Amino acid sequence: QVFVCGDDMEAKQMVMDLIRALGLTPLDQGSLLAAQEIENYPLQLFPMWKLPVFLSLGLTTFFFFYCLVINVIYPYVNEKKDFSFFIAISIPNQVCPIVALMLLALCYVPGVLAAIIQLYRGTKYQRFPAWLDTWMLCRKQLGLVALAFASVHVLYTLVIPIRSFVRWRISSSILSQALSNKTAPLDTSKAWISDSYLALGILGFFFFVLLGITSLPSVSNSVNWREFRFVQVR
Repeated sequence: QVFVCGDDMEAKQMVMDLIRALGLTPLDQGSLLAAQEIENYPLQLFPMWKLPVFLSLGLTTFFFFYCLVINVIYPYVNEKKDFSFFIAISIPNQVCPIVALMLLALCYVPGVLAAIIQLYRGTKYQRFPAWLDTWMLCRKQLGLVALAFASVHVLYTLVIPIRSFVRWRISSSILSQALSNKTAPLDTSKAWISDSYLALGILGFFFFVLLGITSLPSVSNSVNWREFRFVQVR
């Protein structure tokens, strides 16, 4: 990406066309007042990652403590049941998909807000508010962090069958059926729900990865705008 700013719209458009001809992506930063900010970019350390990282940490902390209260503290206080081992896998496996979906939604909200502001102003040549400008510049980083949380959720889900708690529940169910000399019939409705849930999860993660791959500069530069929009919208 090449940052561009200036007060002369025609001259700036010529420079942006030249940048595109060189195979690079111009990024319009607005008026010439942004020149000092652009010059300071090389001296900054991960400037576009601060908001996504702090936002993801805040969401993770909030939902982690929420799930901790619901799944561990509440059962212990009311029923004296110790589910503290849920902290290792069960609770993170609940938190990761929630944070991933919220971060993914936050990738598209600023575009909607920007369109509303442009329609309200009646022009697209005025700079957005600073908070919205920063938010829009961080969309790619938000998407990558969301993809990371989704990947962690997949890994946690894969280890569920080998957990001691899950194996204990399965063995207890088998032992209970053996002692009562009864076999629980297969509930096809639950089987359909379970398989559909897993299938949708696999497809959702596939499209999530596809969305992340097409957002990479090396990939997005090799497709035209119509192809890029097709993948992003679908």
